[in-house]
Amino acid sequence: MSPITTWARRLAADRRGATAFVFAAFTPVLLGAGALAVDMAHYRFVDNRLQSAADSAALAGVKALDDPAVALSDAVEFAQRNVPDNYGTVTTAADVTIGVYNPVAGSFTPGGGAAANAVRVTAERSQDRGNAAPRILSAIFDLGEVRIAATAIAARELQSVQYEPPEKQDLDSEAGDFNEVYAYCYAYEGTGSPASRRSQMTLIANNMPAGQNIITISGGVIKAVPAVPVAWPECAKDESLSFRLRNIRHAKSIPDLWKNPNKAPKRPEHNFYTDTVIADGAETFNLSANILETVRCDSLDACDPSKPGSAIPKGKNRTPTLEDQPCLPGKFMYFGWEDRPPGQAGKSATWTDPAWTDRDYDDIRLVMRCPRAGILGDGMSRLVG
Repeated sequence: MSPITTWARRLAADRRGATAFVFAAFTPVLLGAGALAVDMAHYRFVDNRLQSAADSAALAGVKALDDPAVALSDAVEFAQRNVPDNYGTVTTAADVTIGVYNPVAGSFTPGGGAAANAVRVTAERSQDRGNAAPRILSAIFDLGEVRIAATAIAARELQSVQYEPPEKQDLDSEAGDFNEVYAYCYAYEGTGSPASRRSQMTLIANNMPAGQNIITISGGVIKAVPAVPVAWPECAKDESLSFRLRNIRHAKSIPDLWKNPNKAPKRPEHNFYTDTVIADGAETFNLSANILETVRCDSLDACDPSKPGSAIPKGKNRTPTLEDQPCLPGKFMYFGWEDRPPGQAGKSATWTDPAWTDRDYDDIRLVMRCPRAGILGDGMSRLVG
């Protein structure tokens, strides 16, 4: 083998300096990736701040929508309040649009005049505005300026301020009757029959002990049990969260009545609807019978009859109280139901008689937290886009 051939093979096999060569070749790629990662993280941070600013601005604008000029100025002001000073002017009056939001189609249309119910706001940082987000490493590679913008739409009074799911609920499992409680929305400003104005009828509780399935026990006469968690109704403006008590006599203690409803003492069914009307935050219940007691409490314990100092009345054969004060933030409202109305015709010697009732108003107890902001029935604006 010639000396030249031997030298050539040694040179090909020699790896000394290869790492330096590879590192040198890939250094621009690594720096570029690092620049992109650093700047992208910064841009995401800026985008989040702009979205918060746009959200706040849209909500502020929609609250002042009765005066479009004020709505525009409030939106611009709140956008600037929610970004640092070094962001410059992120929102101008040209970035605020008043229009109509269609909740069914989920669409926003600019304009609308008196029908306008929504505000759209954009918050932006860009080179054209002179407030572009600074580039950190990517400027080295001249990757170009970046426009960062966020948009929000807020619509007014799409929902009514209402109760949240109960803080506590207690249905007397020792009662002889089978009872269910439903929550629903009632269009108290609407027209038509009461039944036509009830929607989102939702079963929230029954008085069966744990482990007993009423669907099986009733042989399918009762077709549902409360879902866990309950899909709580969401009422629109001019709708109230209302309650329905379904009372099926005798069947809980005499389960044979599920198969034989005409067997003594029979299995009549009664339904009672509050069809609640709200005025200035106070509720009026349009019940067909005197079966409900309500009390406003300063604390959750004050709404618990078993706690010392409870505000809840006790005793049998009494007239229930009805709260006439609005349910204010920080307070609680107690609902105590009597499942058998007083004043019914017929005998009343024992619990199987049609007119028997103990009028203690504790067969079903619900404790509701008052709205955390506003009062019942207020229109509630919210972000929709």
